[in-house]
Amino acid sequence: MLLADMGANVIRVDRATEPEYGYPPNQYRTLYRNRRAVTIDFDKPEGIEAFMRLVEQADGLIEGNRPGVCEKLGVGPDDCFARNPALVYGRMTGWGQDGPLADQAGFDLSYISLTGVAHAVGTPDQPVPPLILGGDFGGGGTFLAMGMLAGIMSATKTGEGQVVDAAMVDGSANLMAYMYGGLPTGFWRNERGTNTVDGGHWLYRSYRCADDRFISVACLSPRLYKNFEEAMGLDPEQFGFHRPRTDWPDLVEKLAAIIVTKTRDEWVDRVEGRNACVQPVLDLHEAPHHPHIIERGTFVEHGGVTQPAPAPRFSGTPTEILRQPPEHGEHTDEVLAEFGFSTEEIQALRVSGTITNSEDEA
Repeated sequence: MLLADMGANVIRVDRATEPEYGYPPNQYRTLYRNRRAVTIDFDKPEGIEAFMRLVEQADGLIEGNRPGVCEKLGVGPDDCFARNPALVYGRMTGWGQDGPLADQAGFDLSYISLTGVAHAVGTPDQPVPPLILGGDFGGGGTFLAMGMLAGIMSATKTGEGQVVDAAMVDGSANLMAYMYGGLPTGFWRNERGTNTVDGGHWLYRSYRCADDRFISVACLSPRLYKNFEEAMGLDPEQFGFHRPRTDWPDLVEKLAAIIVTKTRDEWVDRVEGRNACVQPVLDLHEAPHHPHIIERGTFVEHGGVTQPAPAPRFSGTPTEILRQPPEHGEHTDEVLAEFGFSTEEIQALRVSGTITNSEDEA
């Protein structure tokens, strides 16, 4: 999605028969937006050859199979480099291409459990899965996209492609560099809910309001703390920016007792314009309607679905959502023709069952 949103011509190669992914019927798969889809049966030699003709003209290829699967199919890195030496071959896995767990199954939480991410997020009593941001998206897809772009830049200069081994265990570990860097000095403790940005600090956490909604306090600057103190009406004798870590639990209780006396929106009105580092904690229905979010165009509606707009933004090449998520193999004929397949070749592949599209399946 990241690459397609930035203007890359991304083509998804679907299996001959669409697997059951477990999504509800007609699920709008936002992650599949801005790309086209073809269906090719890899069990047929004609399918492998058709795929390789696409590879010959591609800058990059991304696959998400377990290690060794593509090699068995005959579309591994060596096979593809023989047809396109400048290809950047991206491999997205949880465990990586080697190591004792490389062949094991898993999901996001499986991978971040081994890198410290899962341990570090949650309450003092129990880790809480951080959605699928730490492994799948942050440590996985984002690092893969960055690796693909770097590889393509290199291939443009050298004419030589390479393999990008993007593993969620590696990426999620990288996302923890700040925390691991603080361990030797004691700045970061190996205990949830006791650190500056994990909810331990009384000035960096969410607080419940009178209406059971929340505000976030994120005031880690002594200069801005004065604004916060005044906006919240805090007694300087009871509170203070430089209070030691041992006082944090007590300060949390005292501040919580104050914040729970007003509703979320009452606090938002009170801190308006004060630069006090207090914001409402909006839910998924509220967030797209916040004035700042609206002004920025952070969310857009496409295909009847409100969703995050492409990011980041470019001054010279604006990004936008051009295509809804494709149906299974929806653009098979269109893409093959674009890649040089004749009408007769496409028809022959269809007759042999090597290619299909959503209309065929229907």
